[in-house]
Amino acid sequence: MTDGPFTEAKEVVGGYAEFELKSKEEAIEGAVRFMELHQKHWPGWEGETEIRQIFGPEDFAQPIKERSRIA
Repeated sequence: MTDGPFTEAKEVVGGYAEFELKSKEEAIEGAVRFMELHQKHWPGWEGETEIRQIFGPEDFAQPIKERSRIA
């Protein structure tokens, strides 16, 4: 018998956290602290973390002066 094609519940992503930080180094430090908190409050806890950069609309908007020059 096999379990089937589905992931076991203990292997499913249980959530995520989003932080606004100024640098990659700050993001790494924050991720380490975040993981340490989990280990401190849930002994035996195992997990992984992934750091991703998220862009917002302001990261792609053209300045107003630049748009008026193009038009």
